[in-house]
Amino acid sequence: MIEKKRVYIVVKTYPTISDKYAELVCTAGVLEDGSWIRLYPIPFRKLEINQK
Repeated sequence: MIEKKRVYIVVKTYPTISDKYAELVCTAGVLEDGSWIRLYPIPFRKLEINQK
């Protein structure tokens, strides 16, 4: 089961080329309880405008 959490994005890395994922962006954010979370890989260019 996938658990949904609200993440407040703080930083995003410069895109890196990948053979497996085409392009990767590592993103970090803060959860509502104040703990940090790393989101990786993110297909940033393939996201809709409101998801970026």
